[in-house]
Amino acid sequence: MRVFRAGGQYLEGREQRLWLALASVVGLSGAGIILMTQSPPLQWAGIAAALGALPLGIKTSHRLASVRKGRLGERLVTELLRRLPDDYWLVNDMVLGRTRGNIDHVLIGPCGVVVMETKRLAGRIRCWGDEWSVNGRSRGSVSKQVNAGASAVRYFLVEHYPGLRWVESIVVFTHPLCRLEVNHAKTVVVRYSELVQVILELAKKHRMAPATAARLAERLAASQTKGKRQSHSGVRRSGLAS
Repeated sequence: MRVFRAGGQYLEGREQRLWLALASVVGLSGAGIILMTQSPPLQWAGIAAALGALPLGIKTSHRLASVRKGRLGERLVTELLRRLPDDYWLVNDMVLGRTRGNIDHVLIGPCGVVVMETKRLAGRIRCWGDEWSVNGRSRGSVSKQVNAGASAVRYFLVEHYPGLRWVESIVVFTHPLCRLEVNHAKTVVVRYSELVQVILELAKKHRMAPATAARLAERLAASQTKGKRQSHSGVRRSGLAS
């Protein structure tokens, strides 16, 4: 398999911002502790600052742990897909159109075009249609998320390849302690160990020509480079205007 775009920038950026937020919370808590050693009313201000920083710190720490797990899951999937032959192309970490967040992986090859969302969650994961829960607690629909990404990829690629009728979507769970209960899912839901076999089965169904796969992967990768250049250009123009 050939990797057109290594990816990781989206979650890396989120992790850096969360580290900065956590540092700010720690600073606020430290300032509160210092004020608590002073005379009233500074003591009360210090207590308020320290107590206010506590829930913020817990929430930020949980988000940081989630992002770090996400980065690990994406790396695991990328390394797993490297087992595929060289007529497969992988474009990671994409942002297209108005999709919320990023698209973890787009695999193009004999399997056709496949959009994948990677999750690293432990425990009992239930999917019923588009409804999802983890350990009995409802969560945002992972199937809607991956299908929105698949729709965005198809919309972009059909301009260059009108014959593209369908983009497959897969949700991959990478945690070894996950237990999946899937009923009438609106996407393909697999464990990490099942992913390669599912891709090979899709290859029997689609049989996309290598030249077509390479061209579509190039288009997708180029769209991300172009978007980054436009973003940087916009920042420079904004700076000049100010």
